[in-house]
Parts: sequence; C-alpha cells; structure tokens
Amino acid sequence: MSFTRGATLTTAATFGHADTSNLGPTAGNGFYKRWPDDLALLQELGITDIRLSFDWARLQPKPGNFDGDWSDRFEQMIAASDAIGLRVWATLHDGAEPRWVTNEGGIYDDNVSEKWWPRFAERVADRFGDSIAGWIPFTAIDSKFSASAWRNTWATLGGGPVQVVAALDAERLDSVGDYLGSSDIIGIAMEDGEDTDSEPDDERLDQIRVRLRDTIGAAAEAAADHQLIISEFTPNHHDADVSGQLVASFVNAATGAIDDGIDLGVVFLNPAISGPDSPNGLLSAERAPQPMSEAFLPAAI
Repeated sequence: MSFTRGATLTTAATFGHADTSNLGPTAGNGFYKRWPDDLALLQELGITDIRLSFDWARLQPKPGNFDGDWSDRFEQMIAASDAIGLRVWATLHDGAEPRWVTNEGGIYDDNVSEKWWPRFAERVADRFGDSIAGWIPFTAIDSKFSASAWRNTWATLGGGPVQVVAALDAERLDSVGDYLGSSDIIGIAMEDGEDTDSEPDDERLDQIRVRLRDTIGAAAEAAADHQLIISEFTPNHHDADVSGQLVASFVNAATGAIDDGIDLGVVFLNPAISGPDSPNGLLSAERAPQPMSEAFLPAAI
C-alpha cells in the first residue's frame, strides 16, 4: 500500500499575487496562459490530485459578486482537470487576501473571519462545490484564526458529499483535537527543516527521514479515527538535487509510516511547478522534470 500523489498549485507560484491583493502585484510562472498544458504535464508525470488555490483577490476584488472572467477560468480549470483524471482539492486561503479585506482588518479580525470569510467560502461552494474532490480551506490553519471562525467555515462547507480538511502545521499537533468535531479529514503541513543552503550527508538525510516518520506517526495518533493527509510537504532548498534528496527522505518516511499501519491518504508536494519564489518544483519554470519528480513519483511513472 502507498499514498496518493498530489501537488500544489499555489497563487504565489502560478498566477502571482494580483494587484488587488494585499501582497501584489507579483509575477507567477506563466500558468495563467499555460494551464491546459501544465495540467496535462502533471497528469503525465503521475500526479492524480492537485491542490488549487481559488484566489480570493481575483475572484472577489471588491465586496459583492464574483469576477465573472476569473470565475469562468477556474471553472474551466476544474473541467479540464476532470477530463484527464486529475482530482481538484480547493484551497481558499494560502497567504494572500483582497486589499479591501486587509482594509477591513484582515483575515484574523473577528468581523472579517466571521462575516466576509464565510460569505466568500459560501460563494465558492455554490459555484464550484459540486465539481471538486475536497476542501482544504487553509494550507494550514493559523493559530491566530479563531476557533469560532473555523466553526463558521465548517458550517459553510461541511456536512455535504465533499469532505473538509482541517490542515495544521506539524508544530501544532497538540491542537488537532480541537478540530476533530469540525472536520472530516486532518491534514498536516510539513517541511524538511533544513537550511536553504545546507549540504546534508547520508546520515543527516536519515535523521530527517526518522523525524518526518515520527511526526507522521504523532499526527496519525492525534487524528484518532480521522483520515490523515499531508496537505503540503515543502523542501525548502535552493539546490534542485538536494531538494530531490529531501523529497526521497520524505517518501521513505511516509512509506515507513504506512508500513507501521497508518492510513495515509493523499500527499501534496509543494510546489508542482517552480515559480519566482519557489525555485524547485516537480517541474522547472521551463516545464522540465526535476529531481523532486524522480524522488516523488517512481511508482507512478
């Protein structure tokens, strides 16, 4: 038994942050124009699931209705993914927000998190909810996001046929229990913990493997009878070859956890395609397979 191979398509790497975003404007990696080919390339590599960010700043650049062009574009991406067997998991917040939301106090302000955020989630659910594989509202729920705000998210998205993932950073495993009653799946966002310019030898790579395997084990124990997924694993290294080695250590850790009896579902590797601020992905910015691909997808190619 193994895990399902997924990859992330974040706002920062793909489109770049919009000029209507609190973090924009920034450059993306060309996915805006190349997405039909990019989706096909990922499917050909062996990816079966993608975590796609539905950019709030583009979909709702001002309070009110969705932007029609972007709403149609995301719908087209979902349809194209479905046509080639890629399951789409919807992320609604991966770091950025519309500038008008920031002016209202930002995502952590109670008025925003309990008024504007649920309205946005509801609009996304109404437009796209019948066509996606799962909700991952946040790559990782920040500790500053109130419990009541998350319950509002669960009330908006939960209870239907599409399952909702409560994803947390690996450092927040002690908080998993707080979300068991308001989620279908527990997700963990993980990193390798290495410096971006480190040169890990075999002993260090094995230490990383053991630590990651222990973390997955602790997450599974905290998740109790909930399904566990990895909402994101990010190798934060500048060198493509080292990134591949770090991903190999992670794959060994995940496989070992499964051998321990852990039911580990989909694993999303970040990023799918290199962007301006994410130099190493499964595919380079020129769309060539990188060492991460060989490490992550040997059984699927």
